[in-house]
Amino acid sequence: MDEAHVSSKKVFIISIIAILFSAAFAIFVHAILPASVDVVQFNSILVQWFGFPAVSTFYFILLFTHCAVSVRYIGLRTNASKLQTGIRFGIAYALIYIFGMQEIVLDYSPFSSWGFEFVRYQFLIGIGDGIPALLLCLIISYFTLKNNNQNKTIPTLNLAENIKVIAIIMFTFLLERLFFYQTGLINSECASYLLPCYIWTGMFGVMIGYIFVILYPLLSYGADRALWVLPLRFILTIGLNWTIFNSFMGLIIKGIMPQMLLRSGLDVVGLFLILIVLQKYILNRKVQ
Repeated sequence: MDEAHVSSKKVFIISIIAILFSAAFAIFVHAILPASVDVVQFNSILVQWFGFPAVSTFYFILLFTHCAVSVRYIGLRTNASKLQTGIRFGIAYALIYIFGMQEIVLDYSPFSSWGFEFVRYQFLIGIGDGIPALLLCLIISYFTLKNNNQNKTIPTLNLAENIKVIAIIMFTFLLERLFFYQTGLINSECASYLLPCYIWTGMFGVMIGYIFVILYPLLSYGADRALWVLPLRFILTIGLNWTIFNSFMGLIIKGIMPQMLLRSGLDVVGLFLILIVLQKYILNRKVQ
């Protein structure tokens, strides 16, 4: 299948099956966890109209469809092998869910306070979302892509550049969140759990930086055309997925969608701006 033409019909069928399998896997993991939230709290208009199972199913299909589209779109254009494309995107999305679930948001969770049980529960949910995302990316890349331009080299960052990029992204994310936590524009548990709150924020910033590093070889093709090209690709793949991920509570809880979209939207804007700076002063000389 490496060099054979993959028909559009076959791509569509494989993608649908992989997305539905991933969604079912994630829903199953959520369902078997011992702790549970009070479903009475799920009072959004969508839940009232369609029911919680339908809304959660829609969410997972939307989330994993975006993963599949990202892998397929970039995989058809990058010079990286299809295996690299699947592994790198799979790791990236899995990390978002595993680390993203650790953000200290106690409202509407099964726990009234932060601690080991919260961390363990959120970790299991993150794993339950991350594993199917990784498998999905591998399936989409292996069965719907073919290896093109393998004789061409793909740009990579050296160790010093990796550290520099990760540190800059981490500090940007930390400062952005710090400002909006303190101004109250973003709701947070920092008043009650100051240290854990900022430890998570710093770790998530490091994780976003690492994701950028591992996706850089896939996203940097033709990025010399304009400073915004590479940042925009990262935003449309990782930033948009982070926004969809954050929107889940907004889909099931009445009145909080603006806060969830604002939270991820501010992250995305800050990330886009700092990536333009990185592209201009650190990355531009390395693009294909």
